[in-house]
Amino acid sequence: MVKAVKGTILKCDPAVKQVILSMNNSEREPFIIEDLDETHLFVDTAHVERIKRRVEQLLEENTYKIEQLDPKQ
Repeated sequence: MVKAVKGTILKCDPAVKQVILSMNNSEREPFIIEDLDETHLFVDTAHVERIKRRVEQLLEENTYKIEQLDPKQ
């Protein structure tokens, strides 16, 4: 008997995919249904927004920011 699973395909670059894979491994309830190829994941639709927020947060934390210098100095 065939079993259908509802999900969403995420397309991302390989670096972000590795971040998502590590998030999935650290969760109590894994959300990745299938790892399709180097840039696509099939995930549980209920978790898509949470994945997006967490990836954005992690990328923001790891982005170098140049501080504005005071022009009077």
